Amino acid sequence: MPRRIRVLAAALVVGALALAACGEFPFGGDEESFEQSMAAPAAAMAHEPAAVMAESESGRMSRDTATAMGVAAERAAIRVAAAPAAAAPQVVMKEVPVEAAAMKQVVVESEQAAPARRVIRDATVGIVVGDVDEAVRQLQALVQGIPEAFVDSADVRDDDPRSISTVRLRVPVERFDEARRLVRELGSEVLFEAVGGRDVTADFTDLEARLRTAQATEQQLLDILATARTVSDTLEVQRELLEVRSRIEVLQGQLNLLANQTDLATITVQLHPAPDLRIERFSPEGYVMHGSTELPITIANHGTVDLRDVVVRDQLAPGMVFEWASSQGVYEAASHSVIWEFDRLEANSSRDVWSRVRLEGDGEPMQVSATITASGVVREPSEDRAEATLPFFVDLSVFKEGEASVPVGRDVTYFLSFQNHGNGDAREVRLTERLPEGMTFVRAEGGGRYDEGSRTVVWEFPRMSPDSGQGVFYEARVDRSEGRFQTETTIESADEDRADVDNRVVTFLTALPEDVAGRDVFGPGSTARDAVGLLLDVLRFLANAAIVLVIVAGPFAVVGVLAWRGIRAIKRRRG
Repeated sequence: MPRRIRVLAAALVVGALALAACGEFPFGGDEESFEQSMAAPAAAMAHEPAAVMAESESGRMSRDTATAMGVAAERAAIRVAAAPAAAAPQVVMKEVPVEAAAMKQVVVESEQAAPARRVIRDATVGIVVGDVDEAVRQLQALVQGIPEAFVDSADVRDDDPRSISTVRLRVPVERFDEARRLVRELGSEVLFEAVGGRDVTADFTDLEARLRTAQATEQQLLDILATARTVSDTLEVQRELLEVRSRIEVLQGQLNLLANQTDLATITVQLHPAPDLRIERFSPEGYVMHGSTELPITIANHGTVDLRDVVVRDQLAPGMVFEWASSQGVYEAASHSVIWEFDRLEANSSRDVWSRVRLEGDGEPMQVSATITASGVVREPSEDRAEATLPFFVDLSVFKEGEASVPVGRDVTYFLSFQNHGNGDAREVRLTERLPEGMTFVRAEGGGRYDEGSRTVVWEFPRMSPDSGQGVFYEARVDRSEGRFQTETTIESADEDRADVDNRVVTFLTALPEDVAGRDVFGPGSTARDAVGLLLDVLRFLANAAIVLVIVAGPFAVVGVLAWRGIRAIKRRRG
């Protein structure tokens, strides 16, 4: 019977606690009647010390019952503590020591104010800085000026425009907005800002209630442990106490973490180095004066930040005549420049532009200079300009062709061809041919004139275009009967020749003592061909003679052979 009474009393206690958690009091509906009703079963349990002591001493105390009572009490306390904060009447269970014989609990109604809101606040701010190291030092100084603020972590990369450094700050939540404003002021440009918040009031309240319940359970177990009479009861209570304390540590850790997250806001600062804006260009290839050529330009954004309002300006040389430009480039006549405008140049990207011009200079080198600008701060401004020089050169050559030997009294003709292999104009070109003693000037074509004092034939040309050539000729008479004459041909201009090794030609002429021009003689290099031809003619003659001999003498040979055979046959018969 005592055990049934205890079980019944425990059930009544649990039921009463459940009703109280719902805001209703059994046995009359008020706190006083509830306390009186709860005191009755507790008193009934207290009036049976003898039976309880007897069971404790005999070691027959039901551990299952005691455990069930403790668990039931804990669950009831959890429901009470976790009741909604909006309900006006809340019941808080005040626990008193629970002995092996009985458990006494006092429930008191109290009015509690609504719990303070708990919000986890965080923000991510991306800013552009000219110097990453200096920006990190400024962030450290910023948190030093705010009590309880600190740098939680820092990932500072090398001084590379393609790398992003990250610094995480923790500041008191009441200084959150102020700290974000100070961070924004550190950058030359704010790329983005994301602010977030998460309400964890319910989670915080739940953790607090569970922690109070676990702590109350711990105290009850300590009271039970103090009144334990047997070793088995002591060990059982200690095991329960160990589990409760482990739960308390976990709940306390979760509560501390949540409190830290709500008391201190987190600001993640992304430090973007100033973008490295570059412009590159190279001299074109294969260009010639009076021809069209393209002037290529490459622009690049070596960074993690998009560039806006990008302007490329290419200053043309005075001798360049604009023809057209790519990518909607515009020619500005006032400044003799080609201009490209782009709203945005994406991070870590490049773009090619070019213009086409016609070269009409005076032979001097032409220089083009391109610049690039963008809104915002960029690093290494010296790389925002690119220049290219287009040099011009002259490369003249001369070639001479004529007879190698001429009889006395005959005229000889020489052909002179000359060319400009350079990409620039050759100005004031002068071609000369000096005649030796024993030769008399007859005439010259192509504007040539003869200077008798220097015995020189001269041709003059104001300009010779690149990759162009011309040809002239002259005639002279051989006056000396015998000997070998040397003639010299030269070409020069007012411009320096890049390679003058082919600007001079020396030839020799042999004067024959008599006119043998009509004779058939072997020319140089034709002896072998003539010998082979003669041999073929001889063989051809012999073949023709053999054919004629066969045709004419063939029948006689046949008749002779037949007659000879007949004579031999007659002789055999007679013998």
